[in-house]
Amino acid sequence: MTKLRKLTFPILIGIFLLVLAACGGDDEASSDKAPAAKPAATASEGYDIKFQYACINRTLDPCKLLAAPGGMVERIAERTNGQVTIEISSFPELGLAGPDTLRLVEDGTLGMVEIYSGYIGGDLPIVDVANLWGVIGDNDTNWKTIEAVQGPIHKIIEERSNGVVLAESYYGNNYYYTSKKISTPADLEGMKIRSHSTVLGDLIDGMGGDAQFVAFSEVYTALERGILDGAVTCGPCGAGLRWFEVADYLNGPIVSLAVTYITVNKDRWDAIPADLQAIMKEEAMAHQKENRRVLVDIWDPAGITDNVAGGMEHVPFSQELKDALKQAAIDVVIPNWVDRNGGVDSEAAKMFNEHVGPIVGVTINADGSASPN
Repeated sequence: MTKLRKLTFPILIGIFLLVLAACGGDDEASSDKAPAAKPAATASEGYDIKFQYACINRTLDPCKLLAAPGGMVERIAERTNGQVTIEISSFPELGLAGPDTLRLVEDGTLGMVEIYSGYIGGDLPIVDVANLWGVIGDNDTNWKTIEAVQGPIHKIIEERSNGVVLAESYYGNNYYYTSKKISTPADLEGMKIRSHSTVLGDLIDGMGGDAQFVAFSEVYTALERGILDGAVTCGPCGAGLRWFEVADYLNGPIVSLAVTYITVNKDRWDAIPADLQAIMKEEAMAHQKENRRVLVDIWDPAGITDNVAGGMEHVPFSQELKDALKQAAIDVVIPNWVDRNGGVDSEAAKMFNEHVGPIVGVTINADGSASPN
């Protein structure tokens, strides 16, 4: 009997250990189901930091994404325990002109703003290095050009604006909104067409059109009254302001994913504790990642479907028009951009040849002209 008890006790201990392992062991299945770690709590307390963020326009998808439930604005407020709050505004509401944004961030008039390269390209043309549209054949190529110069362009904007670039927002491909169908390059001859950047204006002019700079919020009326024969913007952008009511044809696209920069005045930024800065940066980058995803999966396709649903006819570019776009970019857009930057020895021309040219298959030559590789 004593011998039996001696054998039974170790057996019971072994069974008990096996039960514990089955219920709470470190097997892979249980570790896979563990909840994701939450962001670390902020150490700072008692701050009341308020920003007014100036979007280009509230109707535009990136601005809506920032302000949406679960978006950057809400997440920053939640993670900082209300110590950093951002109020969304817009250029029309604040009476802003896009070309003024660099100066207004620099002098502190704007604490936080969306900077678009097309608007500041007149004063700082180097920032258009990834937006020399016409030579970019598809979205994948466009993403590569954007990524190739992100670091240098952020640094240039920060130095020129006395700002800090937190992240980027993205817009879809551009279309010609017109009252007549564009089937050949000849159809563009002499048409007064709204442009939103110097580079785009050169492309329109190079195709035979007559580029006009008109504020985004004023285009609807200009199309309605016949002041403009057409206007170029991204598909969802035009649909958001119901341009389908004043234009019949959606021609394109021009492959032209646009980039804007979420920029904070540096003096304001430096006054923010490091832990709150980290939260703002993390959530801005999360916005950038989500913006890119929904642009590709949702917004860009909707740029066609929403306008067609509004009564427009989508007219894809013929190969003849695609070839003409590329030639206009090589003959007009790139040489003019090189001139605005100070010539072939400029930082901009060198940046293009080093980072962008190999991707798009174009080289800036010693005389300032451009040619396909």
